[in-house]
Amino acid sequence: MIGLPLAVSVPRLKGMRWRYCTRWDEGPAATLGMSLLRLGICQPSDWSGSAVDFVERGFNRFCRENGAAEAKRVWVGELRIGDSLFELTEQERNQMEAEREGATPQLFLTGDYEAAASIPIGATLRRLEAEDELLPAAFYRVFVANLYKWMRVYEYVDAQEHAEMWMEDLDEEELQASVYRKVETEIPSCIQKHASRMGHNRACRLLQEIKPAAPLARQLIRHVLEMDAHGLGHKHAWPGHLTEKDAPGISDWLMDAESSRPGCLITWYENDAINACFDEDAQHMGENGPCQPNVVRPIRLGRPIRKLDEEVRRVFEHAGAMLQSLASGAKVVEIIRELYDEYLREHRIQPGLPVEPGASGIWNQ
Repeated sequence: MIGLPLAVSVPRLKGMRWRYCTRWDEGPAATLGMSLLRLGICQPSDWSGSAVDFVERGFNRFCRENGAAEAKRVWVGELRIGDSLFELTEQERNQMEAEREGATPQLFLTGDYEAAASIPIGATLRRLEAEDELLPAAFYRVFVANLYKWMRVYEYVDAQEHAEMWMEDLDEEELQASVYRKVETEIPSCIQKHASRMGHNRACRLLQEIKPAAPLARQLIRHVLEMDAHGLGHKHAWPGHLTEKDAPGISDWLMDAESSRPGCLITWYENDAINACFDEDAQHMGENGPCQPNVVRPIRLGRPIRKLDEEVRRVFEHAGAMLQSLASGAKVVEIIRELYDEYLREHRIQPGLPVEPGASGIWNQ
């Protein structure tokens, strides 16, 4: 028996929103969105019916205006606003919402890196040393200090700590065969000789006073001083600086979390001792718990309007300085890689770095 045909209604999808946001998302976003509107970061035209979309459009425009596209040419990571210090799975999100009592008390601006950008700086230091004996140490000091404001940097100091720890358990024969002693011997003399006496203020003054003849050296100095100007007055917003007032439960979370993953790897040359120590360290990062984000700034939503707007303004000033500084830093890294490629061609060495600006270590989630 064949029944009568049934009427079927097909909904019209035109104009329908493609993303569903829960009330937990919309409430905090609405509070932040009103503050961003008062500060001029969001515009009335950004409204499409969702507070989350409203904040996202204003935030994305803010990032573009402050050099996010230029920064992305080198740095592999993200800057995001959320109610958690780290990415959550759907199951973790549902559990957190089920345990939450009342509205979300704060949001966080977090910055993290998916990979460590490779910076083989040895050839650049040699080129700078040809201009002035003190120039390499001054350049290295200002460049690394400004990177440290926005990320964990893996450099020769980290490799020294790694090597010292593992050398304690090796006998003399094993030491001779290991890479650990090379960490110390491979440090360029221009760094070994002057780095310990090169304070930040002195380094900046030298970069302003020294006038190199080579155009690329002048570009390097200009861009690294731009980094320093953009980051002036800002400090690294490590998660460890947060208090229980900023983020209830942060002490317990930090005890279970591991250190942040590096946003860059500074080596002298590809496959040197620093790179070897980094590879060993990278194998164990994140084994015993989630890694802390590189940058965290809290936004406490329950504050009076004036204090909330002041806090949001400071957080976004920090984000803008970070993006602008890293955009200038990307120009520095591109020149460093260009000089390294030139070094490889001169010495007829096959390069192992990717043609596209990329990562030395990619973190497996």
